[in-house]
Amino acid sequence: MISYKKIFLIIGLVFTGCAHKVPNTWQSRIDQNSCEKDIKLYSKILGKGQAVVMLHGFGTSHYTFSRLVPELSKHFKIYALDLKGFGKSQKPNDGRYSVYDQAIVIENYLRERKLKHIILVGHSYGGGVALVLALMHPEWIDKLVLIDSASYNQQLPKLIRWLQFPILGKLGFFLLPSSYEVKESYKYAFYDDSKIPEDIISEYTHNLYLPGAKSVYYEASKELVPDDIEHISRQYKKIKIPTLIIWGNNDIVIRKDKALRLHHDIQNSHLKIISECGHIPQEEKPDETLHILEKFMLK
Repeated sequence: MISYKKIFLIIGLVFTGCAHKVPNTWQSRIDQNSCEKDIKLYSKILGKGQAVVMLHGFGTSHYTFSRLVPELSKHFKIYALDLKGFGKSQKPNDGRYSVYDQAIVIENYLRERKLKHIILVGHSYGGGVALVLALMHPEWIDKLVLIDSASYNQQLPKLIRWLQFPILGKLGFFLLPSSYEVKESYKYAFYDDSKIPEDIISEYTHNLYLPGAKSVYYEASKELVPDDIEHISRQYKKIKIPTLIIWGNNDIVIRKDKALRLHHDIQNSHLKIISECGHIPQEEKPDETLHILEKFMLK
């Protein structure tokens, strides 16, 4: 039963917001960087060896890599991060959740720990952040892994588009049970619904109940595609880092044509398509994803 107090709080949130929106562009978010320097990120660190920094997709957390980390940590030092606003990381109400803003926070994280010559792994939204970092600091990255990565202009998934409906979208998102929202998202993202792990649903449902989590999710959903995406995506041809592109053949969140385009634009890239797999290969087909990753990372 939803209390009247909660309903009034949600209605208040609907009619309030930032009066001045900073353009979601490289120039406004990176060149004119005013992002907070002391954002506290949660990171799961495990293993020894070359640093592997892992960036999760929208609405998830470091937990998305939980099927891969135990094996990879036998060969590498894993830094599986919760991006700003997600999982256990800090959730400031600053309206800065674009891939550019996230890249600045990760840049600060790497600089503080003097992490260079890294292998950078990004899934979906985290892949978009990884691409921005590859353009910002190619000298820091020895290898780049992009898993069903945000990359080019596209229509957003229907669940994200639903959030954009004035008032009703936001009210529905804040009022519906988080468990329902997570399950529906996963039914959309997975090719085979029978493979959706219960622990994953439980983890992300719990995360959405953390203070400020839904507000961040809603605000970040409005900044998923940069305003200057056409200009930035033309810069991918400058990336010379050895790159592995992994994609689910049946991904309907970011379709396979984007993988083919990335493979064409990034000169030194290798493309691996996983059959009967949706948008999250590391969760739906973890063994196959791990095998592909190890072959590339240990080469």
